[in-house]
Amino acid sequence: MADTSEIAISMLILGTALSMLLMGLLISYYGSSKTRNVGFVFLILGAGLAYYVTSMAYDSVIFMNSILAFIGGMLGGIIGIVIFLIAIIKS
Repeated sequence: MADTSEIAISMLILGTALSMLLMGLLISYYGSSKTRNVGFVFLILGAGLAYYVTSMAYDSVIFMNSILAFIGGMLGGIIGIVIFLIAIIKS
């Protein structure tokens, strides 16, 4: 069974990976020629951190449920921010 500290550390790493991936996508697509390289570095770092978390050998159902809930919460927050930004930009 996964310890509470293992779940918290894994969520921290996974949150960082998800943020790096999304920032890397935005920067590499919308950035200028100088900042696109930084976007690609963010993509690589985010993919590496995501691979690290998913390669951990946790067989606990509690751990997997908490990771899925965390990813859902992060994505929900990101979608809410994007909708807010679109509404602000359109007005």
